[in-house]
Amino acid sequence: MMPGLEWVNAAYRGRPQITLPYGLGDTTDLTNALSVLKLAGLRAVVESHDTIRLADGRRARFPTLTQQPRGEDPSNAELLLMAPRTVTATQIALAEQTATMLLVDVDRRRVWIDGRQALGTKERWKDAAPIYVAFAVARMLAVNGSTFDGLVRAGLTAGQVDDALARLGKRVHRTDIGWESRQVGGLVDFAIACYPGPGGVRTRWTSDLPLIEQAERLIRVGCRISGRAISDRPGYPAISKREMPYRLVAFTEQEVDMAVLGFEPDTVGFAGTELIRPADPTAFLTAAAAGYTDRTDDIISANTLLRADYRNADDAASLQEVRNRLQFLADTGYDLRYNLPD
Repeated sequence: MMPGLEWVNAAYRGRPQITLPYGLGDTTDLTNALSVLKLAGLRAVVESHDTIRLADGRRARFPTLTQQPRGEDPSNAELLLMAPRTVTATQIALAEQTATMLLVDVDRRRVWIDGRQALGTKERWKDAAPIYVAFAVARMLAVNGSTFDGLVRAGLTAGQVDDALARLGKRVHRTDIGWESRQVGGLVDFAIACYPGPGGVRTRWTSDLPLIEQAERLIRVGCRISGRAISDRPGYPAISKREMPYRLVAFTEQEVDMAVLGFEPDTVGFAGTELIRPADPTAFLTAAAAGYTDRTDDIISANTLLRADYRNADDAASLQEVRNRLQFLADTGYDLRYNLPD
């Protein structure tokens, strides 16, 4: 306590009973938010402790923990005012889809109102699908290469293949027998490390069943498992003889009734199973192209290991083994295609 303010400590001795919970007495500073609104042509004034009024008469309420004064109608504001310290992509998406939200990005001088951006540089949000397709093509070319028609037969359109090859640029080239990585095995590391992840929604579940039985039940309803659990799948070269991972990762294309399968939502944070419904529309396509009906393709499995929340030494070693195996197959495949004598 600064000299001369010892009386503050003295006042708190004896634990006063008339106090607000910590933080409820804090003052919200909307000075900069009001200035940014003015730049957007939306002059506003502070009407009450949590409400501003725009020039067109609409009120925007700032969400606070302070209880509404008695007699004040909590629903008399037409807009929800958000002016966070850091504006996230999720908040922007919400503002662009919600006409009753007023979002102010103070740091970057941007405003969204009525479901559109009213001030600031507009972000060029890219459609994720072409990026996912480009990585799908990279995965299918990484080891054995493919013809253009082969990529189309895998489930892509000719336009998607054209676009993906253009996006991959100098990483791929066309040969007399089809398309493949410009550098032998060069697409393996790229596709593992640079794949942005499947996106979508992840839920965590727990069960008293052994992980192997959990995997079997999920596979039976159409899921694909990913990560280190693939090492125990029939027909897959074992990733060393290590214990099963403590967590199973499964991809699904459709809704799964986990309760019927013997699972319940995880509330502790040490889930036995992560269920991912990916935004990437190609995850199942490349699994099928690899001939897998029970797992994701090897490159996505390697990426799952790379992105593990709690990657231990076994996960790291398994990742290296999957990578080495893919590099070996890419090198061997190249030799078989080009270096065998006639």
